[in-house]
Amino acid sequence: MNSVLNMGDLVDQLLAVKAQLAELEAREKELKDCLVATGEKTIEGMLARASVSYCDGRAKVDWESIAHKLGTPSRQLITAHTTYGQPFHVVRVSARKGSK
Repeated sequence: MNSVLNMGDLVDQLLAVKAQLAELEAREKELKDCLVATGEKTIEGMLARASVSYCDGRAKVDWESIAHKLGTPSRQLITAHTTYGQPFHVVRVSARKGSK
């Protein structure tokens, strides 16, 4: 029972950290938006320097759609050109319904 309580505490702590991160990320976006709005390319602070640059959006080619328009690709062709990343764990946290 004690380990179950400790695991529950870990889950609650993780939720609190995620809430803090969300607040910090929102503040980070506000600050970046303010810096971009100045129109300056470089802005000096007492402790840091910010560089603002404009980047075109990333181009993404839908090769699967192109292959289908050119003809039905074989399963062997798809398999030969498919790569997979390393496996990883995902931990998602959400507030419990009815909690305060």
